[in-house]
Formats: sequence, C-alpha cells, structure tokens
Amino acid sequence: MSSSEPAALWELPEKPPSPKAAPSRARKPPKPGAKAKGAQSPAPERPVARIVVDIPLAHLDRTFDYLVPEKLHETAVPGCRVRVRFAGQLVDGYVIERGESSEYDRKLAFLDRVTSAEPVLPPSLHALCRAVADRYGGTLSDVLRLAIPPRHA
Repeated sequence: MSSSEPAALWELPEKPPSPKAAPSRARKPPKPGAKAKGAQSPAPERPVARIVVDIPLAHLDRTFDYLVPEKLHETAVPGCRVRVRFAGQLVDGYVIERGESSEYDRKLAFLDRVTSAEPVLPPSLHALCRAVADRYGGTLSDVLRLAIPPRHA
C-alpha cells in the first residue's frame, strides 16, 4: 500500500515515536540469599501438616497438606486447632499429623496461625469421629464440630 492510498478502516495510522520513553516499572531482581517481603520459610523438621478443614462438603472429606512456617514449628502439633487459607477464605481446621513430604506435587500454602496450641483432637478421638462419620454417612468435619466444643476466647 502506497502513501497516496487511503488507509483501510481496520488499519490504524502509524504513530510517530515518542520523544521520551516512559520509565520502566519492572522490579529489580532480589539479591542472592535475600527473602522477599513477607516470605516464610518452612519448619526445619516435618514441614508438612495434614489438615482436616472445617468445611461441611462431602467431596472435601479428606486431609489437605499445608506447610508449617518456621515460626509455628513448636506450636503446630498434631491435634491442635489451626486457621488455614482454603478457597480464598480463612477456615478452621485440625492438624492430624506432620510429615516430611507431601504427595501433592504443586506448591503448598502455609498455615495461617495456630488458634489453640493445646491438642484438642487426640488420635483416639480422631479415630472414633472418623468411624462415626463413615458408619452414619456424615463428614469428619461435621462429627468433629459436634465432638469438640467451639473455642471461646
């Protein structure tokens, strides 16, 4: 197309180059060994916690793996009550066990906080609640909600 022909309706006219380029807003790469703001590091021992979330949906009646932050390493013990981010919301849950690795192959989220450092779900109560949920067609979180009193601060 020559310059004497009019431009088609779907073609945009060429813009002249701007005299001054806009400053780049790209972030600088972090220094080696530096942590990003708000970054957490996993616990040194048994960094993966298997959590039962307090969600009354039958298709979510299983444990979910979360990373234990280093600052919660001592208090996130099996049986304690925790808060985790699940589907964009903070929900309550219980630590069932801690382990070295996860079967989930993607990046794990961190626990948000431990709401009660005292274990409120001993293994015997967990086994009993699981048996009741399986026998009577409920979910583990429904049975746990009835078996363990709510936390009052």
